[in-house]
Amino acid sequence: MSTEFPTYNIQAFQRHEPDVPFFMTPLEKLVREFKGIDKSHSHTFYLLMWIKEGKGTHTIDFRTYEVGPHQLYFLTPGQVHSWELSPDIKGYNLFFEPNYFRSRFPNRLFAYPFYHSHQHRPLLEVADETFVSLYELMYQEYTAAEVNRSEVFLSYLHIILEKANRVYQNQWPGESTHYYDRIRQYEELLEEQFLDIREVKTYAEQLHISPNHLNNICKTLLGKTASQLLYERIIIEAKRLLTHTALSIKEIGYLLHFEDPSYFVRFFRTHTGQTPLDFRESQNR
Repeated sequence: MSTEFPTYNIQAFQRHEPDVPFFMTPLEKLVREFKGIDKSHSHTFYLLMWIKEGKGTHTIDFRTYEVGPHQLYFLTPGQVHSWELSPDIKGYNLFFEPNYFRSRFPNRLFAYPFYHSHQHRPLLEVADETFVSLYELMYQEYTAAEVNRSEVFLSYLHIILEKANRVYQNQWPGESTHYYDRIRQYEELLEEQFLDIREVKTYAEQLHISPNHLNNICKTLLGKTASQLLYERIIIEAKRLLTHTALSIKEIGYLLHFEDPSYFVRFFRTHTGQTPLDFRESQNR
């Protein structure tokens, strides 16, 4: 049985400057120098991964994507991912702390659907050469010891995210709506409180809207109820613990605040079609 996956902060990466809230490196260099980075892990920061050349697979919270040129991957803090990449892989990995971006754009992260961690595709197919140029300019800025480097880097980051948002809306036009900020706020509350709060009403109160309105927003954008999003978040955490720890089913149930282990088993089976044990065994084959 595998041990629990590591969670990295930006300071974990080699030669990173202390207290700098962003990091950028060629993907091939990261793979070569940071041993074990291909194994399951999570981060405390936001991630953008640009694939310029190469192929492979990228697994994000139990969903596997085929890696190929001209792809952009987006990950939020807490997501678990791993990859298998070909030796000729080339691209860039860019990490940034949430508060770094929010220092200039306080609410803008809510507007990006690709950062709706569990409900939207974390992947864009981007053939536009502008992204190549932007990434190269960003890396030049990152490696230069110039004045106002942090401000210029943040400007490039903002441009990339806005251009990615434009491409996303073109590729998935039905998903564009002014309700995105509410969904993202709800997701953030779920990330912080899903272990302790299991009532949609309490989340709606924190968002200053009615439970019915929150449900309507979720159904309009995602075709799911607010309760379904809550249950899916619990299931993702259960799957992580079943796959990446040696804890017993009973211990995992308690960690997820199920007082009765048999109720945890029923809950998991209802929402996945498998018992926790069956799921664990399927991951270890």
